[in-house]
Amino acid sequence: IRPDTDVGKSWGIWRRTMKRVIEFFVTIFAIAMLIQYWWILLLAAGIFLVIFIIIKAKRSKTSQLKNQANSRAEKHGRQSSIDKDASLHNGSGQDQSVDVEETSSENVEPQYSHPEQLSDEHTSDELVNSNIYTNKLTSIEEDKHSELTVSNPAQYIHRLRRKLTNFVVFDIETTGLNRFEDKIIQISAIKYIKDQKVGTFNQYINPGFQIDKKIMFLTGIDNSKLESSPTISTVMPSFELFIEDLPLIGHNIVKFDIPFLINNGFSKQDINALDTYPLSDKKLPDLKNHKLPTLKKYFGIANRSHNALNDCETNAIVYQKLRDNDLNPVTIEYSNLQQVLAGKRFCITGEFMEASREDLIDTINKYGGKFTKSVSHVTDYLIDGTQVSTKLTDGVHSSSELKAIQYQKENGRIKIISYDDFCNLLPKQDQHVESIKNVKL
Repeated sequence: IRPDTDVGKSWGIWRRTMKRVIEFFVTIFAIAMLIQYWWILLLAAGIFLVIFIIIKAKRSKTSQLKNQANSRAEKHGRQSSIDKDASLHNGSGQDQSVDVEETSSENVEPQYSHPEQLSDEHTSDELVNSNIYTNKLTSIEEDKHSELTVSNPAQYIHRLRRKLTNFVVFDIETTGLNRFEDKIIQISAIKYIKDQKVGTFNQYINPGFQIDKKIMFLTGIDNSKLESSPTISTVMPSFELFIEDLPLIGHNIVKFDIPFLINNGFSKQDINALDTYPLSDKKLPDLKNHKLPTLKKYFGIANRSHNALNDCETNAIVYQKLRDNDLNPVTIEYSNLQQVLAGKRFCITGEFMEASREDLIDTINKYGGKFTKSVSHVTDYLIDGTQVSTKLTDGVHSSSELKAIQYQKENGRIKIISYDDFCNLLPKQDQHVESIKNVKL
């Protein structure tokens, strides 16, 4: 239909009329719907308003933080310019700008590198240069064209994975588990060069207060040793001098020992460390746990526990075994010893200053006895130590003590003996389970 004909003109007029009619009815329908469902419109408007306010607040906060950061940067820039005015401007007094990278000096937390980002071929020192350490304290990298001033740089723990033959294995004893509140009472270390022991460090430390009974029996350290010992401020420089720049090796040192050192004055900025706890977990995944006494027993290490220096010796052997993939269990053969405890059942209760419970159990097994966890009517001896628990059955005796007393009254078989009584059951050449309390280290 041509638009310039009469028919075409009529068709155009009809089409425009129908369009207007449709638009009219659509408008009427929309108004009717809005009147009926006005609450939907109001709810949508409210949601939109809340979202708008949240976005506006976040943008405002971001802008404010950015302005504060810029202000601090400008402030540090001006201070640096003033400090170096004479040297940078040659006394001209001209207003020249100096670029200074801002760092925080408030945080003294150790910065931890990530072991999964290290390879056997690369040391963690290479990782430092890759600018990974940006956790809580900005990492500073000097270049040839800028001079950076760092008032209190971060202390980094670099987790090493390469094989070490020159190292220092160390251990500490503390008054508790809180590195911010508790104190170090012993630092022990052994230095190895080419896998050979070349020196030892062992120092008790006066915490400034009396340690409680539980800590005394747990560590084997009594207050008489600590009262005449130097303070941590005297010991720490000597310890740093002893370790030199050698890597540190220890068991769970990344999460416990090294943070304790840092919070007690350890000043080295870059701390190279190899932790045998995760290493043993990786290489011996089937062990029931990866505590040092468990590893000592697995590898058949005949060494006493209950003291930091002894634990250092044990830990060094454990590391060498793990490092060299010498992972087979070792069983110590005791058949050549006089089995003076054969056929006897022993139970242990309480704690001992002279030896750890693990050492007592090893000695029982060594001489043919059998250790049981609980007292029964067939138990021959209860080795009774000092009760340090706060959850004793009657406030004085442990449940094992009460059972032993009851069985004594019934059949008189069981004997309650002390640590010294137990030692008297052994052959004369081993009548002391290497009393740590009396050993001069």
